[in-house]
Amino acid sequence: MDIKIKCPYCGSNKYMMRYSTTTAMYFPPIYQNGVNINPDRNITTNVCECQNCGDTFSYQECMGEIINE
Repeated sequence: MDIKIKCPYCGSNKYMMRYSTTTAMYFPPIYQNGVNINPDRNITTNVCECQNCGDTFSYQECMGEIINE
């Protein structure tokens, strides 16, 4: 497994998730042949605290992909 999230200050990958916020758009599920063709596209911002240096950093995800570190 490739670890993608690292502290931008010290490079450590040991962090604690402090809190997350998510945009509040409604994406009603629309199914075609059993597949949701209108997935949730809300952006979640995760705020973390590095357990090595103590600095706080954040990253964003959308549809399971990291979009901003």
